[in-house]
Amino acid sequence: MTSNQGYGRTAMLRRWAALSLVLSLLCGLFPAGQRVQAQPATGNSAVDKLAPALRQALSNPHSLIWLDPVSRRSRVLIQTIGPVSLSLLAEITLRGGLLVRTFSSIDGVLVEMPLSGLLPLAARADVERISPDHLAQQASSHLEAATGADQVRSANLLGGFTGLDGTGIGVAILDSGIMASHRDFANALGLSRVVAAADTVSANTHLASLTGSLGLPPLPVLSGNPDQHGHGTHVAGLAAGRAPGSGSDRGFNGIAPNANLVDVRVLNGYGLGQASDVIAGIDWVLQRRTLYNIRVMNLSLGLASSESWETDPVCRAVRRAVAAGITVVASAGNFGSTPDRRLELYGSITAPGNDPTVITVGAANTHQTDARGDESITYFSSRGPTRTFALTPDGTKRYDNLLKPDLVAPGNRLVSAESAGAWFISQHPELHVSGQGRSGLMQMSGTSMAAPVVAGAVALLLQKNPGLMPPLIKAILQYTAQQVTNASIVQQGAGLLNIEGAVRLADALRRDAATASALGWLRTGDGLLRSGAQMPVPVSYINGQEVRWGQYIFAGGSHLLAGQDLFCRYQAIYNPALVWVRDRATLNNRPLLNGQLITAGVINADVIADNDRIFITGSRLSAELASGQGVAMAEGVTMAEGVAMAEGVAMTEGVAMAEGVAMAEGVAMAEGVAMAEGVAMAEACCAGEP
Repeated sequence: MTSNQGYGRTAMLRRWAALSLVLSLLCGLFPAGQRVQAQPATGNSAVDKLAPALRQALSNPHSLIWLDPVSRRSRVLIQTIGPVSLSLLAEITLRGGLLVRTFSSIDGVLVEMPLSGLLPLAARADVERISPDHLAQQASSHLEAATGADQVRSANLLGGFTGLDGTGIGVAILDSGIMASHRDFANALGLSRVVAAADTVSANTHLASLTGSLGLPPLPVLSGNPDQHGHGTHVAGLAAGRAPGSGSDRGFNGIAPNANLVDVRVLNGYGLGQASDVIAGIDWVLQRRTLYNIRVMNLSLGLASSESWETDPVCRAVRRAVAAGITVVASAGNFGSTPDRRLELYGSITAPGNDPTVITVGAANTHQTDARGDESITYFSSRGPTRTFALTPDGTKRYDNLLKPDLVAPGNRLVSAESAGAWFISQHPELHVSGQGRSGLMQMSGTSMAAPVVAGAVALLLQKNPGLMPPLIKAILQYTAQQVTNASIVQQGAGLLNIEGAVRLADALRRDAATASALGWLRTGDGLLRSGAQMPVPVSYINGQEVRWGQYIFAGGSHLLAGQDLFCRYQAIYNPALVWVRDRATLNNRPLLNGQLITAGVINADVIADNDRIFITGSRLSAELASGQGVAMAEGVTMAEGVAMAEGVAMTEGVAMAEGVAMAEGVAMAEGVAMAEGVAMAEACCAGEP
């Protein structure tokens, strides 16, 4: 990393590692009036109910930064089994706790508690989990041509677009704010497409005092501009920015330049927030998702949580967001190598990108060309598998080991809107590209730049086919993805975003799938193609080049599936309330004991990419599937007493990383992310690669 990149990952690690106050990005989007119903913890003791960071604090209090070092008070999220009871609130007070915030998206509360009160509370039968309130930080163009977006629309003389531009779709940006007055967010009439805004972080006095103790420079006072940091504006521009004119500024449009934006400010001017701020923001979105037709949520922020996706409050919340019909897109993280770049670092996915239901996006380098085929995975893009874990009663770590990221998108040296006078650009003026005020543009790199590219693509798919549900959208994006040369499935996921192919496949599917699925009218095996449609040819032509689709998907981060039956027929795994990981499936957060998950014509590719071959390249996997090396599941996969079975085929544990996997020279396996436990890193990485 060169000296002018000192603000990048290494410097940020050193700055924020000092904040080992463990915080979490709890981001639940749930249907109004509904909550996550927590399931009982697997362990029986009170200690088992504490997140790993809190367990460590019991024996080593210095592992956390306390609000009051003498009394060792900290903020924690207490998740309950069922609604929060009055008796629990009374005991919290009895144990010296202070109620800070209640939530509508989960059963639980945010409290300030002394360390001494945690175990007695955890011993209660109605307490399911206690987690620290982690810090949330932002994860921080020939873009249209490189992604194929310009092939699904064209600019017209009136300054608008013919074709897909995201019209009518609401995209919620949970970040540091959006400079709504920026010209990139105006519609054809000059009116702002930022249709609503909320601020959940400004009232967090605890966060203000915490950041004040770090000796950071004063924040600028920006009249009429809520984005004091600058990250949220840049992210919003990549998802839905609109360069003025009818194409004169080619390369600086976002992916969905006429989508509506919903600004949910959950990070402060330094790019910091806490789990409770994010939860409150999600609650706000939930209550208004119908009003603003919010179908997409972008989380360009990351957390180094070590807690398994099953119990991590962030992951629980985003799972409910998906169940509510909102497609959640998250950045993978910027920890793909050691700081000196000498070792490629696997197992470095940040939360909530470690959750199987979200679309987790890594970063590709297009090398500033419109051509397809010269892309590579950036050194900083976090690699899978996920290494968050659960502790068994005897203290053994049970790693999640899920396949992530789900796919990659351009995330290197991307130009987008600049928030005028914002703190980040004042600290790094070298990132300024052109313009001032409402016309300013800046350049950033990171997986958090790649995530809104995919969020914009999701908006285009929903404009084309409003009947798509989140798991089906993920499957479409993965199935049509291009294979990056020499990239493994834990580097590239299912491949490089291919908007042209994804739109064609989405167009071939029925328009009522989401409604029919929600009403129980769709059964596994029912036709999914719209009347008269056929599966499209699995090849795209982008900028004159042939782009072959990979034609495989990840199911629950633990199964590789392929075959046209994935889209010719409805699969139960497309129900957004269903989660299938390894041999367990849940529906609406309850164990699914019977029912067919996938049809007979679907190909099981677990036998190709098993425990010993998770480093298989995507191109080889795709070729082996095309040659018939997958196993057609004659009777499909059916849940029987919670165990996934196939007729004559025992489902493997998918692509779990074996503890004894031999790593090649120059490769290392991360024990989670290389930063202080619970500290969420800004995903805006650095000046980028050449």
